[in-house]
Amino acid sequence: MTGVGGNWREFVAVGAILVACGVAAIFAPAVANFATSTLLGTLLVIAGGACVYQATHTKDWVGYNWQLLLGAGEMVGGIFIVINPLKGAAAVTLLVAVVVIALGVSQIGLALRIRPQSGWAWLVGAGLASLTLGVALIARFPFSLTENPGVMAGISLVGGGVAHAMIGLSQRIARGPRRTRTGS
Repeated sequence: MTGVGGNWREFVAVGAILVACGVAAIFAPAVANFATSTLLGTLLVIAGGACVYQATHTKDWVGYNWQLLLGAGEMVGGIFIVINPLKGAAAVTLLVAVVVIALGVSQIGLALRIRPQSGWAWLVGAGLASLTLGVALIARFPFSLTENPGVMAGISLVGGGVAHAMIGLSQRIARGPRRTRTGS
């Protein structure tokens, strides 16, 4: 439980940002391919930035390195997608699959690193879901081109967001109710 303590709100806030970005990515298919790729990349950069920011505020947390790696991976993957949105649906689909698989591995690694901490199983679940989605995109390739890779990435982000929020909330619950000072 080292390092989360008073920062539980940051975990919940990062979780909310990841969920919001994931939901936006899920509903992005109504937009053209270029806009979808650009939006998806931007959402990954925002989500990754939130993870990196949160990691820099919990340097004494046992999951610090994995959280930093997870955020950096999301940011780098998002930047690659933004830089090359018109390289074709196949390239974007494969890139999204690789990013989602990398996120899954990072989430599982982070979960194993913080394992004694309550809420770690949520990260394992999110990581396994991300791995499954990434592998499904690759396994169904080129047929996965008819599916929207942004939806798959969005689901992965929502899972990661729920996991972060649950870690924060479990730490809040473990700390118990806040005591207030009364009288002078």
